[in-house]
Amino acid sequence: MTRIPLHNANNMPLQAPLISDPFVPYECPGNRSLNAICQGDPAVLGQYLENTPFTLAGDRFLVYVSDFTNGPKTPFMDAGIVIPVRFGDREGGYFLFEYEDNDAAIAAGRDLWGYPKKFGTIELTERAGGAFDGTQAEPLKTTPHLNIHIQPAPDGKILNKRVIARDTSPDFQMTSCHWGSAAVSLGALATDPLSPLGPLQVLAANYVIGDFFATEQNGWGKTIADLVTNGIPVGDA
Repeated sequence: MTRIPLHNANNMPLQAPLISDPFVPYECPGNRSLNAICQGDPAVLGQYLENTPFTLAGDRFLVYVSDFTNGPKTPFMDAGIVIPVRFGDREGGYFLFEYEDNDAAIAAGRDLWGYPKKFGTIELTERAGGAFDGTQAEPLKTTPHLNIHIQPAPDGKILNKRVIARDTSPDFQMTSCHWGSAAVSLGALATDPLSPLGPLQVLAANYVIGDFFATEQNGWGKTIADLVTNGIPVGDA
């Protein structure tokens, strides 16, 4: 009888883990990203942060679409909204909403590092005849990523809650970056409160192509603060 190959991975199902283990390192040559720098209402942006330990670090935010389909390990499309925030003496980017189209990529981002990924259908299409008009804006500080990782308990409460920092940007090898003007429209979702961000004022956008690497050195995340441990808020322990 042929033996069934079994794994002893860090995620389920044990017989065929959804997330590659180890997930890092991974790469995506020819990664394409369209990044729109938007100006928002600080009062609205601040409301999104009221149930987080973060404070707002300005009135601008990022709306992006990124193509990771050249990644041999887990190809996926990615899109999201990132708000620059402060946490103590740190500044970085908090992913307010994020969407991907591959279950393994969604699970890896959520389970390992606290990215708020949900499933979505995403396209990034280059059309003939397009042009960049050179409109630029001061880049946003969105790295390191500052994520809130929540591990639910079997009884429906929170077992563990922590802040995780992750920054793969030192290993990104940019091939090209073109600046120009852009238009962004956010649709309404019954599940996600996107509409309060609009109507959007887009200051500028860039189209970046390069080789993405999540290396052993920078591809993993790091816990920088525990908020709830074993069901007990850290301040109450």
